[in-house]
Amino acid sequence: MTRPNRLHKIVNASSKLPKGLQSRLLSQAFGRVVPMVGTAKIRYQHVSPERVKVSIANHKAMQNHIGQLHACAMALLAETATGFVTAMNVPDSAIVLIKNLKIDFKRPTKGAMTAIATLSAEQQQLMRTSDKGETLVQVSVTDESGEEPIQCEMLWAWVAKATLKNK
Repeated sequence: MTRPNRLHKIVNASSKLPKGLQSRLLSQAFGRVVPMVGTAKIRYQHVSPERVKVSIANHKAMQNHIGQLHACAMALLAETATGFVTAMNVPDSAIVLIKNLKIDFKRPTKGAMTAIATLSAEQQQLMRTSDKGETLVQVSVTDESGEEPIQCEMLWAWVAKATLKNK
C-alpha cells in the first residue's frame, strides 16, 4: 500500500469526530475547495478510498420547474461522489479531471437523493501506481423511494499537475 494522499489524511483525521460533526466538517471543507458543491449543500455521509456516499436535499435552490431536483443538481451529486473517491486514491502529484459523463434520466425523482461511488481494489492500485490514467467509476444514484431515477457513467482521468502547468 502506498502512502495516503493529503485528502485521505484529512478524511482520516476527521474520522475521530462524531459522525454528524464529521459530515458537516467535510461538507464545509470540500465546499470551500469546490464552491458549487458548497452552494448545492451536498453532504458527505461516508468518505473512504473505496467508497464515497454523498446526499443532497430537495431544497428550493436546487429544484427545477416541477419541484424536483434539477438535472444539473443530480449530475453534480454523481460527479461529486465519483470525483472524491477518485481523488482519495491518486498521488498528491496528480490532479483528477472528469473526462466523460453520461446520464440517462429514467423517471421523475422523489425528494432528496444519494449517490454512492465505489472503486475496486484494482482501480485503486492503478491510481496509486500510475502517473496518469483513466477509469470508469461506478456510481449508484437513488432518491427517497430507494429507486434509481438516473443511471450514470463517469469516466475520470488523472494526470501529473506539472503536465497541466506546461500547457
